[in-house]
Amino acid sequence: MNQQMTVTYDLKARLNKLIDVMQSGLLEREHQVKLVLLAALAGEHVLLLGPPGTAKSELAKRLKDVFSGANYFERLLTRFSVPEELFGPLSIKALEEDRYHRLTDGYLPSASVAFIDEIFKANSAILNSLLTVLNERKFDNGINRNEIDLISVVAASNELPEGEELAALYDRFMLRSYVNPVSDDSFEQLLHLEDSETSVDESIRLQLDELKTIQQEAKQIPLSTDVIALCTAFRNYLAAEKIEVSDRRWRKLIKLLRVSAYTSQQQEVSIYDAWLLPHCLWDKPEQLEGLVDVYKRSVAVDSQDGADDLVEYINIWEGVLKRDQQNKVQGEQNGKPLFLNESGKVVQAASRKIQAKDAKGNPLFVDQHGQETTRHSYQTNPKMIMEPNEPYLITVKYSQGHIEDRVRQVSDLSNRLQRFAELLEQRKTSVESTLQGHLWIDGSLLPDMTKTLQSALNHTESLRKRVDKLISGFQSLPLEEQPQVPPKAATKSGEALQGEYVPAAGEE
Repeated sequence: MNQQMTVTYDLKARLNKLIDVMQSGLLEREHQVKLVLLAALAGEHVLLLGPPGTAKSELAKRLKDVFSGANYFERLLTRFSVPEELFGPLSIKALEEDRYHRLTDGYLPSASVAFIDEIFKANSAILNSLLTVLNERKFDNGINRNEIDLISVVAASNELPEGEELAALYDRFMLRSYVNPVSDDSFEQLLHLEDSETSVDESIRLQLDELKTIQQEAKQIPLSTDVIALCTAFRNYLAAEKIEVSDRRWRKLIKLLRVSAYTSQQQEVSIYDAWLLPHCLWDKPEQLEGLVDVYKRSVAVDSQDGADDLVEYINIWEGVLKRDQQNKVQGEQNGKPLFLNESGKVVQAASRKIQAKDAKGNPLFVDQHGQETTRHSYQTNPKMIMEPNEPYLITVKYSQGHIEDRVRQVSDLSNRLQRFAELLEQRKTSVESTLQGHLWIDGSLLPDMTKTLQSALNHTESLRKRVDKLISGFQSLPLEEQPQVPPKAATKSGEALQGEYVPAAGEE
């Protein structure tokens, strides 16, 4: 393992220099430089979307210079392009011999790095062969299927593909990037920019055999639990947004992350390698922002110690505390339930007689004929009805064991939140050094990552305050008395029953 790490370190240093050379003289293209180079190392292809004149073809030319002895091919497609433009002309000699054979030297099948402009202008005559070249690194030349040494294709387009026949071609490009013209901040620098040729020292160029070693050894890099959880979060988000991602694409994406981790001298694929996910999962440029937001939010969450799952537990315990605090039972006297009469006094009678009233609240009477009336005379009597008395409720008191058990369980939540807060603090401290030492991650993400981590810390602190309030609430629950004093004895001794006790009829 030590030998592997030494090799990886040398490779990492060379890749750092290659990135610097590739972006030399280009403005605001560091992001695309890294995507193009990383895709090539993983044996994948890159699609650059954007208007003409934004250095898309220049990126491909510079990628070719990264590899020792690499052949370069470039072509602009139109709706009228024919296979000969990409794959080479038919051999006249072979046709004379009744054989179908293309002369591929100098064309795409013989290229190491290729740039294909307006890729989605490819017609059906070109499409099938192009898909085989991109995906399988094979070219059907007559009756023979030949292996080709294609490292990577950088494709460009001013527009997204239309039609199902181009969907498979679009899916072959693992990394996608929209290339904007330089911003206003760099405009003056653009005006002073002079054309210059980059020169890559032979000592840092990559050999084709090295590519195979990188891809082979990267397969051994394991995925962290954070990355697996993040992929799941992305999959759920994609389903909600109705963005389709093929199983093949997910597998190739993991291969890309492993190469990122390996070349950055890491022992596992970390959540920082996963910054690539948004750039592999969008179908339309406007979807990228939402995917990047998913990544930024997830940076602050650990799959094993995250606080998100604790929110539900805290909500449950707050409901338990509320029930404990409001829990009341009906008081009893000598085994009989107690009630409150109209005066608020404690009685054993479940109901009481009251004079009935009409809908307007007027008292009702019964005359000598048994008819209801609101007029009172010496010949009428009040109409009496039975009205239920309210139950006399007393607050439940709890045992010391009950209270201690509640406090213990809630304290476990507090301890988990404390551990998560410590994890966030550590991640916040280390994120800057991690990003600075990482080959591929976009440095512009640092402010947002730091902000997200701080937001997660603030959220965790608010959860801890809720847990502290829970602990205080359970500790304040009324404690049962030993022994409990019967309500009647309490009345005789002068201890309140929340109302004066009135014996029921016939009770001494």
